[in-house]
Amino acid sequence: MATDPYILQLSELADLARTLGHAHRLLLLDHIAQGERSVERLAELTQLSIANTSQHLQHLRRSGFVESRRDGKRVLYRLAGGPIEAILAALRGYAAHGQAEIR
Repeated sequence: MATDPYILQLSELADLARTLGHAHRLLLLDHIAQGERSVERLAELTQLSIANTSQHLQHLRRSGFVESRRDGKRVLYRLAGGPIEAILAALRGYAAHGQAEIR
């Protein structure tokens, strides 16, 4: 039985939504959107352990939201190309709309 391409596309979309569905990952993306940052600096900014920060960053990298590069012993992260900034802006707008509706 052949798998429906539309179902595969929705499955990939669901995987991306799960990646963005974690508050720590959104916080990391927010900091990375302000400029390239090291794992250590991101851990400091988010008050997460370096190990936890690194795990979340790996998840974001596997999903294509961030890219990394080495600078000596440090690993630096930046937003990947594509619409990630627009996605984050849309999520912020949607959340603001929901808060306005509640008021």
